[in-house]
Amino acid sequence: MYGSLIGNIVGILYFLIYQILGLLVAECLLKKERRMFRVLLGSMIGSFSLQWFPVFMAFFMGFTRNAHIIAIILYAFVVGGVIVYLGKKAKQTGETLFSVEKIRWKEEVLTNQIFWLAIPTFIFFCILLNSHTILSRDGAIWTGQCTYGDMNMHLGFITSIANQGTFPPEYSILPGVKLAYPFLCDSISSSIYVFGSSLRIAYMLPMIFAVAQVFFGFYMLAEVWLKDKTKSCVAWILFIFNGGFGFVYFMNGLVKDSSTFTSIFTSFYTTPTNYVDQNVRWTNVIADMLLPQRATLFGWAMLFGVLALLYRAVQEKKTSYFVVAGIIGGGLPLIHTHSFMALGLICMVWVLADFYFIAHKEENMEGKRNVLAKYIVISGMIFMSVLQYLPYFQNHIETLGVLLAVLFAGVICVAVCYYFYVVICKGELNTVLRTWGIFLLIVLVCAIPQLVNWTFEQVGSGESFVRGVFNWSNEGDIYLWFYLKNIGLMAILAVPAFIYSKKKDFFTVLPAFFIWAIAEVAVFQPNPYDNNKLLLVAYGLLCCMVADFVINVARKIRPLAKGGSHVFVASVLVMCSISALLTLGREYVSEYELYSAAQVKACEYIEENTKEDDVILTNTRHNNAIASLTGRNIVCGAGTFLFYHGLNYQDRESEVNQMYINPAGTTDLLKKYNVSFILVGDDERASYPEMDENVFQSMYECVYSEDGVSLYKVQ
Repeated sequence: MYGSLIGNIVGILYFLIYQILGLLVAECLLKKERRMFRVLLGSMIGSFSLQWFPVFMAFFMGFTRNAHIIAIILYAFVVGGVIVYLGKKAKQTGETLFSVEKIRWKEEVLTNQIFWLAIPTFIFFCILLNSHTILSRDGAIWTGQCTYGDMNMHLGFITSIANQGTFPPEYSILPGVKLAYPFLCDSISSSIYVFGSSLRIAYMLPMIFAVAQVFFGFYMLAEVWLKDKTKSCVAWILFIFNGGFGFVYFMNGLVKDSSTFTSIFTSFYTTPTNYVDQNVRWTNVIADMLLPQRATLFGWAMLFGVLALLYRAVQEKKTSYFVVAGIIGGGLPLIHTHSFMALGLICMVWVLADFYFIAHKEENMEGKRNVLAKYIVISGMIFMSVLQYLPYFQNHIETLGVLLAVLFAGVICVAVCYYFYVVICKGELNTVLRTWGIFLLIVLVCAIPQLVNWTFEQVGSGESFVRGVFNWSNEGDIYLWFYLKNIGLMAILAVPAFIYSKKKDFFTVLPAFFIWAIAEVAVFQPNPYDNNKLLLVAYGLLCCMVADFVINVARKIRPLAKGGSHVFVASVLVMCSISALLTLGREYVSEYELYSAAQVKACEYIEENTKEDDVILTNTRHNNAIASLTGRNIVCGAGTFLFYHGLNYQDRESEVNQMYINPAGTTDLLKKYNVSFILVGDDERASYPEMDENVFQSMYECVYSEDGVSLYKVQ
């Protein structure tokens, strides 16, 4: 758990070597792109390779140090092969292998607004990450508000994968069940931890790089699309500091009772972006996605960069760009399934747009596009609002919602097929095959094994994955009012921005409405709330469109009123981000004890004196230090984790209860689950008040007893 100096050095170096080799590949592949873009893609390639190369070797050698050593050697050979191949191509064309462009710090950094925005935000994120991640204080471990839940699960995945070395990995909180969760977001930390680094460094280091990839990946997507640094920065602010009108609920009470406002910083999950009592559910990107949700963080770290690369690929018609995007996109299912799904939905519409432009490249469709945009916006609002009041639809929503989602997707597929036929008739088939055809082939080859062996298996084992659920997480509000107060001014600005968007922008942002339509009528996991992982990607596209509209309006205001454009833009940004800033302020001051000093001390003993594959009986609390810090298996973990993974855990949970209450009569259950040790602490005493600890003392040897925590050896 604490690691060693040598372990920390080796683990960090192992991570950085992947980053350096990734940068070399990007320098060769993208030498004509901006340096920022090359660095971004190089870092992405490094992280992606660290997620996949050790895992590939683990299938043959287990998740061991030897597998990691061979993996990095293999990675170095692959990188070397790519460089040699590109070097030969460059020699044939008389080009240089690497860019000869000089680093112009003044132009690239000092005068680029994104660095003045992203770097302070990045530093603030690192401060939050530091205060929220395994922070030791007087022997106990503390964390913040947003990481009090899911971080326990991720720590357990990281430590169990590294310590047990079993591959494919199993749930340490439900032994015997294959880990179907997208575990590469955690195995990247396991690859550092396996060399003996501290758990804290292994957890934080990849996240620091990943959040930088998200920040600059989203900016690069906005910039290659909008071709304007100011618009791109505005889009970045709107996305990273997203929030709606939730702050109004706290400002209203400020005059009468100041405690209403101060409760933002003192209560548990009472913030302007997550105020369930008032049906405010539009969570902030930093506080509720990037910091606590590792799968989302690492998924978006790949997704936005891939989308930026794809956008450039379509512009340049470069096969190499499609190849790189296809490899990274094809590896997404085991990093973050929702990001893979978002990529697929976006690409469906972008393929349609590309075919459309080929079919109509000689026509002026601007007027028709404006009419179509108005119809989409108005009819979409009416359609969704009406669905809320149709009793038949509401009574059969689980089936009808899925059918609607299939219908929406079917319409896009039919349109793609039609325009594909038009493209063939125009003699452009070869262009399509060496661009989108290559991309699709690579994605399918890479993704299908993951989907079949993990994703579909998990979905098929649960009864509550794919089903219809209308209007995301709305609990009682009128449809339009729900989104108005949750998304705020952005929801208002998105309407005219879409209607008056240019033709190319219209098709670029259209996937946002496609994703929104599907996510509004169907869910793809047990928890409907998790559809926000799709909705926020759509929201990111909307941010780019709204930023374009806001800056265009501001530039028209500028000649009419001196300083008026700045006031207008500033007002928009303040209104759109004030809820987020208050929420982030709450995270900055939040602190909660995650594991007591007694639990941590027991974990230290268990790490030193038990085998990696030993099973320990504990209660089913979510903040289980044994599962999280030692990587040992426990009989059954928290239902808050297992239920939302679609796992049947209820019988085992009941049997844990029986083993504590009636130890003499449940020895067969101990054998069934191969229990090696039984833990009895304050949590177990509170969970099972009928438990008689004297029975454990008479039946088993007590090998550890300190500060109210006892460990009994069964085998």
